[in-house]
Amino acid sequence: MSGEVEDAVDEAVEDAVDEAVAAAAAALYAVPQTEFIPTRKALAATAKSSAGPAAAKAVLALRKPTLTAWAMNLVPRAGDGSLADVLGLGARMRAAQSTLDTATLTSVRGERDATLTAYVEAVATAAEAEGVELSPAAREEVRASAIAALADETAARALASGQLTRSLHYSGFGEVDLSGAVGVTSSGSIISVLRGGARSSRVPAEPAEAERESAASEDANEDDDELTEEELAAAVAEARAAKAAAKARRLAQAELEAAQAGMSEAQAGLRAAEDAARRARQAVIAAQKRLDSARAAVAGPGR
Repeated sequence: MSGEVEDAVDEAVEDAVDEAVAAAAAALYAVPQTEFIPTRKALAATAKSSAGPAAAKAVLALRKPTLTAWAMNLVPRAGDGSLADVLGLGARMRAAQSTLDTATLTSVRGERDATLTAYVEAVATAAEAEGVELSPAAREEVRASAIAALADETAARALASGQLTRSLHYSGFGEVDLSGAVGVTSSGSIISVLRGGARSSRVPAEPAEAERESAASEDANEDDDELTEEELAAAVAEARAAKAAAKARRLAQAELEAAQAGMSEAQAGLRAAEDAARRARQAVIAAQKRLDSARAAVAGPGR
């Protein structure tokens, strides 16, 4: 029973932190870049009140998106059909590749180019609506991200999450490197929250050295709240300590309730024994009275 309580406590603590971070990320990555830092502070305060200090630190650890990533994050929220076309085409291409269906892969080349072009234009148009013009280099990063989504299912889910922190790249083989590409949870994992609340697979969130340097350079002068690796490790340790404390409290409560239940049973048994003893005494007294009456009757009058 203790093991079940322990597992339930662990799951409840983890869910509370993850849900708070996921809710904060969904709101945070929807705001303009200029509002990212103050919004993150406000959301961290909300997370602290709902799920504790560990959740607040995890929210503060959510990475600020690059300009390209911010622009791509606009498209999933706008419901633009170009993103759906990328996702659909990618699923078909991966299925064809898995079965070595070269005829299908050859036939979609024209569709692939048109789909990529339409997606890049959709991202550029969404950015322009927010007063930002994408440079040719940024457009190339958008195209590269879409190519990565065509090749890799997890990358496609990241592109659709609306929570990218950087662009994606596909080397031509293997899986797409998603390290540092989506928001970071208190456990040090990236989490992609898709529309409708679906959650992607988690992968290690240690960013590449160049990506760390780029992010540090971008936020050096405007973001004093970005957590260092040591602070993020401390947040993880704090989350684990909170989990252990919650577990200890729940186990102690379960043991107390069990002891109270045992005491109640013992008290009920004691009361039953006292009632039985009282009835026994009353029976003895009644029997003694009957015996005395019988002796008096045998002795007769005057004796």
